[in-house]
Amino acid sequence: MSYGCMFFKKRSGLTMSEVLFTLAIIGVIASLTIFGLVTKISDAKNMTALKKFYTSISQVTMFVILDRSSPNYWGLDEYSQDSSALAFSYYKPYFKVVRECSNATGCWQYPTKFLSGKVYLKRAQMYQYMFTLVDGMNVIMNVYPRDIVRSEFGVNVDKDSVVFMIDVNGNGSPNQMGRDIFAFVLNDSEIVPSGFDNTYNCNKAASGLTCTARVINDGWKITYY
Repeated sequence: MSYGCMFFKKRSGLTMSEVLFTLAIIGVIASLTIFGLVTKISDAKNMTALKKFYTSISQVTMFVILDRSSPNYWGLDEYSQDSSALAFSYYKPYFKVVRECSNATGCWQYPTKFLSGKVYLKRAQMYQYMFTLVDGMNVIMNVYPRDIVRSEFGVNVDKDSVVFMIDVNGNGSPNQMGRDIFAFVLNDSEIVPSGFDNTYNCNKAASGLTCTARVINDGWKITYY
């Protein structure tokens, strides 16, 4: 007879606390995996919508220029609602617009955030012209001074220029530059993506206003998580 067997038993299985701890770890890993998967799916949808808008706005701009000549002759003034409305009136015949809001609420979601997460827009600005397209995309048209277009949107324009900001998933979240909101600039007689000449602020610590060119150059992918 072995007296050792009377006092010692081989341990088997896990305690309840160990099981709960293991399940908690598995839950955290699963949630992170699901979150990452959902984010990638959302990004892919947004990139498809962005491609669609870029193709559309490029084609429409060609027709507008044929009808109205170069924007250099449109008499646009910076931070002017009249100028934004005038530019919209030139584009409207070629867009399928389901809702016009001018500079009132209803065609844009607030707050709008920078890529860094800081608030960009809390409310509609008086110089904006906003509208919603038939596919649900929300658009803002602004006329910005040359220096702002160069420094903030990364396009080396020679004159005050029209900037389009497009929320590719409409009223959906996150309403954030470089994620579901992207910008394009009317540079002379063509549309170019923001960041065309400089994408310096397309990073998680900055505004993300120049991310349009970045995602295009990266093969229509968001790589700046």
